[in-house]
Amino acid sequence: FIKQAVESVLNQSYKNTQIVIVNDCSTDKTEEVVFKNFKDLINKKIIYHKNEKNMERVYSRNKGAKLSDGEFIFFLDHDDLWKKNYVETVVPYLEENDIVYSFPRTFIDEEGKIIRKSKKSIQSLEKIIFSGLIGYPSASAFKKSSFPFYKQEYLMREDWEIFLRSYTSGLKIKVLDDDLILMREHQDRTSRNIGFYKATMKVYSDYKDAVPEEYRADFMFHVGEVSLRYGDILGGWKLIIRSILTNPEIIKDKRKIFSILKRGFRVDRALRFFNTN
Repeated sequence: FIKQAVESVLNQSYKNTQIVIVNDCSTDKTEEVVFKNFKDLINKKIIYHKNEKNMERVYSRNKGAKLSDGEFIFFLDHDDLWKKNYVETVVPYLEENDIVYSFPRTFIDEEGKIIRKSKKSIQSLEKIIFSGLIGYPSASAFKKSSFPFYKQEYLMREDWEIFLRSYTSGLKIKVLDDDLILMREHQDRTSRNIGFYKATMKVYSDYKDAVPEEYRADFMFHVGEVSLRYGDILGGWKLIIRSILTNPEIIKDKRKIFSILKRGFRVDRALRFFNTN
């Protein structure tokens, strides 16, 4: 997918850009594809860096940010795409904010075909952040002067944690509902990995006391949902019940109710959870 990703940046209507490609010591043909298709741009429009060993995505994103020369930092995972006017749309908002997040609406498969459109409602910024509805790096843009850097200890939820940390430290965050990102869904997505659950629990442990009281129910509900998804039935239901007791209004959300009914009674997942812990 790397060729398509780079092309989606080169095709942006906003042309004053620099591309930093960080190859995390991949064993596929990433380097071959990059140099075959973009060799004339290397060390000009494109900076190419290859890690000496696999360092994971937190290090790689931070490395890319450090190598960049621009005033703003946009991240794009190799399997996602931007629509043509994405950067041009976001830049004016970055003049006034530290972070701009473009809420993803369109999801594609490995062939690039649209498989679903998200209809999640966007409410307040706080609701989005503390409900875990924010984080995709490919939809995240930062002012370089205030970029907070991703943290390795939250790997697999580092993309959510950076927004929690940024908000609680006072950085200005703007959310746009512009549908300018194409998110690719496939079997390797992080959210299918048990590490996603473990990282979510670390975020919960570290941030539960920092969440504003009016959003604690949303925060607990999200962590409870993740727990149920991975088979932690007891822990998940405890958080869900605490969430409802904190704010009974939360059960009026049909999406949330459907989610817990779908995941809350999966004995097979519970067995897998106990077998991996």
